[in-house]
Amino acid sequence: MTKTALFAAFTVMSCALLCAAPPPETTTYVDGNVASLKPNTGGTLVFTDNNSMVFRTGLAEVAVPYANILRAELGPTQTHSHDAPAYKVWDLPKRLHRTETQLLVLEFKNGLGENQSMTLELAKPAASSVLQTIEGRTGKPEEAKAASANGDSKDKDAWWGDSYWKTNRNQDSWAAKEASAK
Repeated sequence: MTKTALFAAFTVMSCALLCAAPPPETTTYVDGNVASLKPNTGGTLVFTDNNSMVFRTGLAEVAVPYANILRAELGPTQTHSHDAPAYKVWDLPKRLHRTETQLLVLEFKNGLGENQSMTLELAKPAASSVLQTIEGRTGKPEEAKAASANGDSKDKDAWWGDSYWKTNRNQDSWAAKEASAK
């Protein structure tokens, strides 16, 4: 009986530890004004704790406190193909396989209060989860949810179907669109 209880406690604790911190993400520093980093430097984005994240390369380590992040947004998606000559039949999987990445743009203040920016290139599936982690730890999504709960949203009666179908509730906007089209 005690072995079962011990195993259950270990399982619960290991799941809690795994779910608490997102895994480190392999990334590339594409552009920005961080003096210690050069463009196209590969590294790892590590979420050390709830206060900051760290971009580690072989030569530098840049800590970004969540409280100092001014803006975080996803940039365009990029597709990289692994070109191989057509006569190399054994490299056919390389020609068929394409890697999709997405840019993540961060603007933050460093320890001296100076504005800095970093554009990071991550694997496409990882980019959205990294952005969600950053937004969750900066508290910005909670502010937006609170504003919408207070009725501060632009149009609280808006419905996505209003732009597609004419109904009694959106009669005014369709009439305005038809009048402006004439």
